[in-house]
Amino acid sequence: MKQVVRIIKNDKEIFNGKIASIPIKKKYIVKKSIELFDDDDPCIIHQSYVIKEFVDILLNIKKDNNLDEIHVLDFLDELDFIDYTELKKLTIIIKG
Repeated sequence: MKQVVRIIKNDKEIFNGKIASIPIKKKYIVKKSIELFDDDDPCIIHQSYVIKEFVDILLNIKKDNNLDEIHVLDFLDELDFIDYTELKKLTIIIKG
């Protein structure tokens, strides 16, 4: 995954890095790991796979809606896994 993500809150960049490094709430990682692998204490391999699943959600939102910027407010239910407060104020820009 070569994409780079910028997360902006109130015109201030709060994250800039590889898409696979976006902060994801631990409870979502565990929940998805149980769903996919019946594993409530996911090893690094399961964690990596689960993170890829969440990254795919983000990429699909961008692609399916033909967006340059994703305003999390418009996709709160789908993007609730992102580990930041005040999700409604976040804008996500994906490059690459």
